Amino acid sequence: MTMARRMAWVIAGVLALALVGSLVTHSLAGSCTAAWLAVLALVAAALLAAWALGPWQRSLQATVAQARALEQGRFIEAEEPRMPELRALTRSMNAMVRRMRELFNAQAEQVAQLQRQAQVDTVTGLPLRAHFLGQLQQRLVEPGGPGAALILLRVLRLEGLNSRRGHEDTDRLLGAIAGVLLTYVERVPGAFAGRLNGSDFALCLPVAGVARETTESLYETLASSPALRTAGVEMVIGAADGLRDTQGSAALAGADAALARAEAAHEAGEPGAGFAVEQQGEGVAGTVGARAWRDQISAALAEGRTRLAEFALVGRDGRLIHLECPLRVQFSPGGDYQAAERWIALARRSRLMPRVDLAAVALALKAIALDGRPRGVHAALASLGEPGFVAELTQCLRAAPEAAQRLSIDCMEGLRRTDRAPLAEAAAAWKPFGVRLGVEHAGASPHELPALQAAAVDYVKVDARHLRGVATDEAVRGYAQSLVTLIHGLGMQALAEGIADAQDLAVLWELGFDGATGPAVTPP
Repeated sequence: MTMARRMAWVIAGVLALALVGSLVTHSLAGSCTAAWLAVLALVAAALLAAWALGPWQRSLQATVAQARALEQGRFIEAEEPRMPELRALTRSMNAMVRRMRELFNAQAEQVAQLQRQAQVDTVTGLPLRAHFLGQLQQRLVEPGGPGAALILLRVLRLEGLNSRRGHEDTDRLLGAIAGVLLTYVERVPGAFAGRLNGSDFALCLPVAGVARETTESLYETLASSPALRTAGVEMVIGAADGLRDTQGSAALAGADAALARAEAAHEAGEPGAGFAVEQQGEGVAGTVGARAWRDQISAALAEGRTRLAEFALVGRDGRLIHLECPLRVQFSPGGDYQAAERWIALARRSRLMPRVDLAAVALALKAIALDGRPRGVHAALASLGEPGFVAELTQCLRAAPEAAQRLSIDCMEGLRRTDRAPLAEAAAAWKPFGVRLGVEHAGASPHELPALQAAAVDYVKVDARHLRGVATDEAVRGYAQSLVTLIHGLGMQALAEGIADAQDLAVLWELGFDGATGPAVTPP
């Protein structure tokens, strides 16, 4: 106890004794005066005691709040109080919190290692075929953008190279090829590469119109490499350019056709042979400029030409967890309602996501009020950082408190340090209404999962591309098992999204996933 508090107690005691003594000395002054003096003495003593105990109470409340957070699976550090008794307790709890964080961070790093084993080629460090194709499909469906180009590279007669040079030397040569591809990935924002099989590599460029120049430069760089030239490595390159609003299979077919032409020319010994480019059509989205798309989206939002789709998120017991409700937009009156993959990228670039997300929440709350079924919608991390967005959405929840208790809101995985404060602010504002908070399309960055805990995230939805083949691929299964263990250890639910194979779904239930969406899931 500090000197100030001791003096406060002494003063209180002296005052009380003085007043009591006054009562004894002047008892003849009348019982009314004595009673008032007694009351004043008690009030003064109470006020002084409250003043002295106030810091104790505040520190004790902070300690209790930290203990409750630990009980909920959230690891937060508290400021050490000045009172020696509580300081020792708080210091011990903070040390435990740090140790738990270190434990989960280490576990997340182990999960990331398993992820690399399941998704990354150990020889070249490039993503494997399934993961590359998943990225490619996401890139190609973006409308109104600059398009893309797909480049395929094939090492000819790889088996003969293995026989001549040995596996170890051949692996180094393949690693050298991958290193050249990775220079494009490092220098061109949005570019990504992959190894499709033993002899085929791929590179996706985030813009159309540069495939021929890039293909020629890539071929010349590799052909002039001393290591590759000395080893007698032969290769051909094919590319598909002008890819817009198309499917990954169509893009691969176009690039493969160019690759076949390049290989045929190389085998025929034609001069200058070695690479070829297939020019694709512009596609529907390519005829519409970015400004026109933005205006159409804005008009649809202003006129209420939006609706929600519904896909069941089902628990392991077969019960409905909630209805996934992505927003659909009608670009012209009377037209079809378009899925988000056709316009979401442009809405992000046009900074329309706050309006999009508020429209989805309003529709979901209205639907819940009508039938009582729980629903989940999306909120972009960019929206959370926009001034006024969290407050405006909170007003929507306050206007429909019963429906809010059955609402879930998803954010995209990819939580940067700058995103943590807006997400925590949103959680603090929305969770008192009963809203559940989740992260969707997760699995690419398992080391980020511990950071979600402080934001009180309730569930994590793992993207299908990280779980595809879990029933037959031991590496994928090991990664999925470690991922669900980490998510549960952090106090969150593990959900699988977009599961198309019934065997994969059965294995995911065995591994402990709490819910799933996708064609393989039977709606309740």
